[in-house]
Amino acid sequence: MTQVTQKQLSEHLAETLGRLAAGGDPILVEDIAVIMSASEYRLLRELEDRLDLAAMAEAKAHSEGTLPYEEARKELGL
Repeated sequence: MTQVTQKQLSEHLAETLGRLAAGGDPILVEDIAVIMSASEYRLLRELEDRLDLAAMAEAKAHSEGTLPYEEARKELGL
């Protein structure tokens, strides 16, 4: 992954975006941000969504069911 300073990015923004659009690697900006292509971002979001769904399914599989709101409040002493 290429790393640049904020100043370098501002001086070469058009060139940097052009490289990303052409399929270039993501760029780390001073450990503050990562700039990546929109297609890579969409893939990352899709992966996160799949991981979230898998975690939700796992939690649901080990769940003992639901508890009515008022009953939960009583159990928690609220």
